[in-house]
Amino acid sequence: TELVELTINSNQLNGTIPTELSLLSRLEMLWLHFNSLTGTLPAWLGKLSNLTSLGVSSNAFIGTLPTELGQLTELVELTINSNQLNGTIPIELSLLSRLELLLLDENSVTGTLPTELGLLAQLSELDVSGNNLNGTVPTELGQLTNLVRLYIQENSFTGTLPTELGKLINVQEIYAHENELSGSI
Repeated sequence: TELVELTINSNQLNGTIPTELSLLSRLEMLWLHFNSLTGTLPAWLGKLSNLTSLGVSSNAFIGTLPTELGQLTELVELTINSNQLNGTIPIELSLLSRLELLLLDENSVTGTLPTELGLLAQLSELDVSGNNLNGTVPTELGQLTNLVRLYIQENSFTGTLPTELGKLINVQEIYAHENELSGSI
């Protein structure tokens, strides 16, 4: 039998994610939270087509988010928060139609929040707080009717909060403080 779940959280792992993990073709859950892993997130993660949960938060990963993550069409949870990632959020993440949880907070991600994220109809939590994102908050986020939590604070968003956020019928929390927003609510 092949391994389907690998959880090695809260240890003292260091170094990079070993390439040998790419051979675990049946892997559904890979959790490596709260370690000291370094290097970049490998593009081969996109080949683990059975992954439903990928969690590598609270490590020391650098570099950009691989566009290949958009190939993980079974993914329900993607938690890459609290690392040192930079670059932009790949629009390929909008291909993750089953995604319910997207945590990219506490990195150094730049650029705008892709409007294509409005296609993630199953999304219930989106957290991009504590990055270096700019531009306006996309009106397309108003299409995320399953969204319960939206955290966009501690960035450099400008303009007004879109009135389309009023369509978020299930939302319980919106945190937008410490930006450069203006206008009326």
